[in-house]
Amino acid sequence: MKKFFLAVHSVEGEAPPSPEVVEQMHADVGAFNAELQAEGALLFGGGLLPVHSATVVRANDGEVSTSNGPFVESEVSL
Repeated sequence: MKKFFLAVHSVEGEAPPSPEVVEQMHADVGAFNAELQAEGALLFGGGLLPVHSATVVRANDGEVSTSNGPFVESEVSL
């Protein structure tokens, strides 16, 4: 069974970590990736694009829809 690991280094709306903390996070993830690769378990390691470029993909009753995201869909009455 394939499994995925996501390392989130910053959260929109929160203060960014200091450069020293970011450097340590990158080093820790790099070491983890190296360990997985040495064990033959790493398939891919790479960064994601910024959240403003995201697309939401939904599957519902065999139908697939996409929308810009990540946004909460809602109906607004004016």
